[in-house]
Amino acid sequence: MNERRWGVATAVYLALMVFWLGLWWLTADRFWWLVMVNRIVPYLFVPALVLPVLFLVKRRWRLAIMAGLPLLIFLWIYRPYLWSQRGEMGTAVLRVMSYNVLFSNQNVEGVAEVIRTYAPDLVALQEVQPAMMAALQESLAAEYPYALMGTINDFGTTAVFSRYPFLDQQIVDLGDDRPATMVTVEVAGERVVFTAVHLRAYGLRWVPLRQIPQAIGERTRLQNRQAELLLAALAEQEGTVIVSCDCNSKESSSSYRMLAETLANAAHSRPNLSLLGASPDRNLQHIDYILYRGNVRANGVYVIDDSGGSDHQPIIAIFSVAHTQD
Repeated sequence: MNERRWGVATAVYLALMVFWLGLWWLTADRFWWLVMVNRIVPYLFVPALVLPVLFLVKRRWRLAIMAGLPLLIFLWIYRPYLWSQRGEMGTAVLRVMSYNVLFSNQNVEGVAEVIRTYAPDLVALQEVQPAMMAALQESLAAEYPYALMGTINDFGTTAVFSRYPFLDQQIVDLGDDRPATMVTVEVAGERVVFTAVHLRAYGLRWVPLRQIPQAIGERTRLQNRQAELLLAALAEQEGTVIVSCDCNSKESSSSYRMLAETLANAAHSRPNLSLLGASPDRNLQHIDYILYRGNVRANGVYVIDDSGGSDHQPIIAIFSVAHTQD
């Protein structure tokens, strides 16, 4: 082993990781190429897993330490998953599902069966088309008598199904693409504002190569603007808020970081239960989230294996609800 060359390569890797961290922290998604890098953040740390082992085998202790330093950055960024707290199951349990059904999906019974199997109290749908919405309302009428669909969109819109009657309902214009569907229900004496959200997708596969930088910049701006409008709408709501979002962005993205300033990620809690056909959400590259604030405690998010014909796997979060006395 040429220790000098490996030392230079390791020092360059460490410097690049520190440079990326500073740029990401200070500018978020300001540059189009940084947006692309931020979408693959976990993979940036692969050398920090491989190189220290190689150097330890070769007894190059200094190089092993240097190569392993980026792991400290990884631990800092993803610490919520590594040191998550186990929730406490209260007397009232609320199950919430977020489900992008795919706008071209015609498997209505498959979607309905997924919902029935896991029996959430509140369901947020993304990319639902009017025909599927009507069919689901008919199929699920007994279990979910209350439903609201957002403004029709060629690629499907957002919708909410609920076991609880709506105390309030509104369609929130996010300024671009699909709106958010927002309802208020009462669960165990607690008012809960539940919102189905679908942020702007990048869709770069249909963009000519030379136009990609401009498209990334524009779509990032639109996505961030949607996050701003959503947060403004949520700021007008009192008490408990739960947001089911196909955010089309990783946790390292600027739009997610905006939402995370006031909303907690339910996936950062430690699961209490085992669900057949589902596993705890520990995917560091996911784009579907259940976010919340207020008088509930998250008890884990689970990814459901059966997609019901969609290209997204549904997720379900379990909350305990404690009523706050007026």
